[in-house]
Amino acid sequence: MFRGAASWQVPRVGIHVAGTLQHLSGKPWAASAQVPLPQGDQRILLEPRGTRRLSATTLVDVRVSKGVSVGGIGHIELLVDVLNAFNESTEEGLATGNLFSANFGQPTVFVDPRRVMLSVRLNLGR
Repeated sequence: MFRGAASWQVPRVGIHVAGTLQHLSGKPWAASAQVPLPQGDQRILLEPRGTRRLSATTLVDVRVSKGVSVGGIGHIELLVDVLNAFNESTEEGLATGNLFSANFGQPTVFVDPRRVMLSVRLNLGR
């Protein structure tokens, strides 16, 4: 896993731009089997842990904000956040690691799609 962050205050405009970059190697997994036993089903690994990996993913998040003074009352900040800016769609989870299942190794959980959030922050006082 690698994570980096940076921010920049745009001169003379009062806009603040910030971003984060995350690179994640895929989650490790291994093929297994469900074995019925008298005391209940037991999952048995057929491969050493971490033999397989889900796809690696790189996520970029960006924030743009602008602050405005409101008389002597306080300060208002307008924010726009773009999460998963490049709309990565890699898998995060599997239906099953059971080698003998029809859904073996099929992805079922994915990275959340691109999202844009608008918000206002009100700071009263100095």
